[in-house]
Amino acid sequence: MEIVYRILIWGIIGTGCLLLMLIFAPFIIVLSPLGSWIILPLIYGGLLFYNWKRKIKKDTLSEPAGFSRKQSALIWSGIVLIIFSALKLISFCVGKSCYFLGINVKYYFIPLFLIPAAAIYFRPFKKHEKGSSFGITGIIVGVLLFFISMLHNVSNYDFSGDKLPIGYEMPSAMQERFFPDGAYNFEIKGKSMMFANSAEWSCNVSEEDFEKFRKKHGYNFVLNRTDVNEDKEIGPLSYSDDDWQKPFYFYNNRHANGGGLTMRYSVPEKKLYGRYSNR
Repeated sequence: MEIVYRILIWGIIGTGCLLLMLIFAPFIIVLSPLGSWIILPLIYGGLLFYNWKRKIKKDTLSEPAGFSRKQSALIWSGIVLIIFSALKLISFCVGKSCYFLGINVKYYFIPLFLIPAAAIYFRPFKKHEKGSSFGITGIIVGVLLFFISMLHNVSNYDFSGDKLPIGYEMPSAMQERFFPDGAYNFEIKGKSMMFANSAEWSCNVSEEDFEKFRKKHGYNFVLNRTDVNEDKEIGPLSYSDDDWQKPFYFYNNRHANGGGLTMRYSVPEKKLYGRYSNR
């Protein structure tokens, strides 16, 4: 378990140093935009070396020797927080949430989080001089990452598939407003970040399920679009009437700030198109 302890400590320190380096990043990029790709790694390496020299290297076993569930709980808690928060940030940065076998990949980590609980009880780490401080550092770093992800409200709605996956990133209230029961063959683009929330989608749905959907939510769809309020900037919804096979239903509820909800249901295609933004 000593090897596992050292790996986790380096994980905590490495993530903490990365956050510190990012504090310097804006200043370095402004002062030296061309050389920042060299300077920033040097800063990161320097922070790692400093922590290895002053902290990790001096982290010896405590006397009298023994095991510490308290230190183990602190260290594992920090690692779990870091992994959980980092997954949310990474999924947004790469522009796509990951799903496997119809389940959000993050759900697969839930059983893995049981491993630390078992390790804390059955295989705690030996007590180290700086074990508690490393554990507290890990929790602080994990909490900072968590608040960064929550502050920006980062979520990516991109998805393509027959059925919505378990743990789909879009809030359930939005799913209920946008997707009729019985819908399938989804093509969705969208994201949420800070105060901006948007989505554009299409899905196949039967006429019967579409009728239930619009009645349930009180959407006033117009057959063959007899109104003239369609937003000309709305992706697949901006086609003129002549571009669409008839009959089709059109719904438009845009706001003065440009946000709102627009949908069109193509009867020949048995397909619902929609676009939403809160601004």
